[in-house]
This record gives sequence, structure tokens and C-alpha cells, in this order.
Amino acid sequence: MSATVVSQTLDHSVGTIVAVHLSYPSRAAQRGRTPKETSCFLKAASRLTGPGEVVRPEGTELLVFEAEIALVIGKAGRHISEEDAWSHVGWVIAGNDMGLLDFRAADKGSNVRSKSGDGMTPVGPQLIDATKVDPATLRIKATVDGKVVQDDSSSTLLFSFSHFIADLSLFMTLEPGDIILTGTPAGSSVLQPGQTVTVEVFSETDPSLTSGELTTTVVAGPALADIGSAPAADDKQRIDEWGSPEEAGLEPEFELPPNCASAS
Repeated sequence: MSATVVSQTLDHSVGTIVAVHLSYPSRAAQRGRTPKETSCFLKAASRLTGPGEVVRPEGTELLVFEAEIALVIGKAGRHISEEDAWSHVGWVIAGNDMGLLDFRAADKGSNVRSKSGDGMTPVGPQLIDATKVDPATLRIKATVDGKVVQDDSSSTLLFSFSHFIADLSLFMTLEPGDIILTGTPAGSSVLQPGQTVTVEVFSETDPSLTSGELTTTVVAGPALADIGSAPAADDKQRIDEWGSPEEAGLEPEFELPPNCASAS
């Protein structure tokens, strides 16, 4: 594992990384569904990295980025109440829940191949002291090649950070160094080799409290060996990950105008 500011601060390796699925209304609207409760998956903590490069192998196409506010647990706890939950957060940091989604089907829901590859969980570059920020006024912003593509606030979350923590602690003891990736707003998409994505988290009330810029560059790599499941993607998945048929390079579905439909 590459040394990160998290492990350097803790003086030990990161434990568990929990990634939350849909959590922002903007993303839920983009996906066409709003969850009634939180859901999540695990990412391999051994694959955590800092700013740098991520490889897209030849023969794959759906390397995605997802800018996220990452919470680093500072105090252990089990059965934590929502009222007490924020006191268990030591730091906030920028995270990028990247993935090679050509392998989503092969994972059958686990996300092991698609989300836990080398370089797929960059965090950094600076930690923000959780005691100095209001969890409801954190901003997450991402740029691709300098253009803003994601920009949202924790004030809009479907479920609060405290809810995430209380919910998870029903099932597991949260330990210092565990990381919760709290979901991404609308605007995440697919990256091509040569492109650079930059993520920043900062306080809306005091922008000087910032994670700094977490920058990752995509580089082209050789094809994967012909072992196990091959990369695969269909048009529905392409549209989901790019954000629209047009962005995915597909023809939009043809729909009859309302007056024609009623006349038929």
C-alpha cells in the first residue's frame, strides 16, 4: 500500500473502507431512483493511495471517477447514537471512489474487481480536523482537465453523516483509521487515458479548511491477461456511467411527440 496522509497520521495502516451507494439527491435523480435507506459495499484498504496515476488497461472502457467526502474514524465505537456519531470522526479528507466498471457484472455485486484495483481509491492530500467543521456545510468539488463537473454540498444529503456512522456501528465496531466514503453527487463520469481528475473538499463557512487538491491522472496500460472474466459492458451501463446517451456516443432513444402518441 502506498503511504497516505491517513496512515502517516495514524502511524498504522487503514482498517476498513466502507463506500456508500446513493446519498445525494442530485445523483439519485440522475439514476432515476431514490433509496429509502443507506446501502454500502467494502473496498480493499490495501489499495488505498494518494495523488498520482491510475491505469486503464487496453480493452477496457469504463474507468469512472466519483468525488466523495471521506470520513476518517478517530475514536472506536459500537452501537453509536446519531447524536454522538460526529464525535467519532477524527478527520475529513477528499476521496475518489474510482472503478473499472467493465468488471461490475463479473463481481456479481461485490465490486471486488471493479472497485478495488490498484489506484482505485485515492485520498488526500490533507486531513481536515473534524472538530473544526460543521458536517452539514462541507462542499465537494471535482474538475476534469480543469472543468468543474461535480459541485455539491453535504447539506443536501439524503442521509446525514451521523446516520451513516450510527447505521454501520450496529453491525461492526468502527476503529480508528476506518474510512467511510460517503457517496458522490451528480456529474461523475468516464475518464480516458491522458485525462486528469481533481477532487477537493472544503468548509463552506471557512474555505481555508480544505483537503487541498487530490489529483489523479489516467494512463493507458497493457491488456489484462486472458484469465477469468473478460471485460464487458452494454449500452445501458455506458449511459449510466457517462451520464447520457450523447456523452456515451450513442444515439438517443427515439420518442414520438406527445401529440403523435395521443393521435395513435
